[in-house]
Amino acid sequence: MKHIYITALHLHHGGVEKVISSLANMFIEMGHDVTILCTYQLGEPVYPIDNKVRIKYLTDLKPNREEFKAAIRSKNPIKIVKNGFYAIKVLYQKKQSLIKEFKTIQDGVIISTRNEHSVLLSKYGNTHVNKIAQLHHDHRFDEKLIHDFQHGYTNIDDFLLLTPRLKDEVEGYMRSTNHHTKCHCVPNFLDKDTYARNLPKINQIVTVGRLHPDKGYDRLLNVWSEFIKLNPNYTLKIIGEGESRKDFEVLVKELNIQNSVVFTGFLAHNNTLDEMSQSLVYVMTSISEGFPMVLLESMSQGTPTIAFDVRVGPEAIISDGIDGYLVADNDITQFAHKLDELLENPELLKSMSLNALNKADIYSQDKVSELWKDLLA
Repeated sequence: MKHIYITALHLHHGGVEKVISSLANMFIEMGHDVTILCTYQLGEPVYPIDNKVRIKYLTDLKPNREEFKAAIRSKNPIKIVKNGFYAIKVLYQKKQSLIKEFKTIQDGVIISTRNEHSVLLSKYGNTHVNKIAQLHHDHRFDEKLIHDFQHGYTNIDDFLLLTPRLKDEVEGYMRSTNHHTKCHCVPNFLDKDTYARNLPKINQIVTVGRLHPDKGYDRLLNVWSEFIKLNPNYTLKIIGEGESRKDFEVLVKELNIQNSVVFTGFLAHNNTLDEMSQSLVYVMTSISEGFPMVLLESMSQGTPTIAFDVRVGPEAIISDGIDGYLVADNDITQFAHKLDELLENPELLKSMSLNALNKADIYSQDKVSELWKDLLA
């Protein structure tokens, strides 16, 4: 039995936060002690966490990014200065509180889930601690990230990447400067409670994610605008919340598709799975991804997926033409065509649904946990 510490920025809505909760629960099942070192307390954890998991909040401050942006837009110097000083205080405590924890922990395992956490862990983590870093997104050849991999991870023992492609690329970057860190491909996994609901299908297409430019919902709405002209009896359901919701709602009106698009806001995870189960197809139009668990969650409900073939992410999960479609990035017309093609062919849809269920089984907790057992041995 080991004591495992997992870093988290917060435990509210988000893909990384869902993974952190799932990891903590899995480690408890494996017989380990688990502590989540969480920077911000933004309310109760959104995703189920075993009551044996200890959550330690490192600061009572909350980020004020949106307030700071609003102050700048208002051009009010008093508000700008006030929010600016508060933001500096938040950033200082955010960093110092984590450094303090890393210096205090004398043994066990620390898993850092963000690049800035990994750099601090490498610098301040104790020698007898097993230091594991994770990257939950594509590095996108970002110069700062690559510099950190080469020079800021030198005391990280194991670096976990989500796809073989990312692992090979990062190993190449590290080879000349970092001879200590070992890179591994360890994908995320589906929780045991992510079972097929088998709800009756309705004429609904679904997508889930933050309402943020990175998720490419402007591209999706343009796809939908083309698709719905020939298929007026379908509904697009967009599950999630975020800073760009108003912008996307404006675009819906500009495209005159408001009668077929529904923004649900946040939904509980079980309700999200129900929506996936009822939907005929899951769609993803993100600009960038890491290892999109929503694709696997959709597949676990027998719902095939269509996604833009961005640099990494969907291509690691979708077998094109087997359990979904990969569409050339930003080809709006082809995306709409593939959606139409799939929905017009019931036998193809049925075949892809069965293949999607089989794909999801590959990423079950039981199978991925074996990789973690080897890593922690």
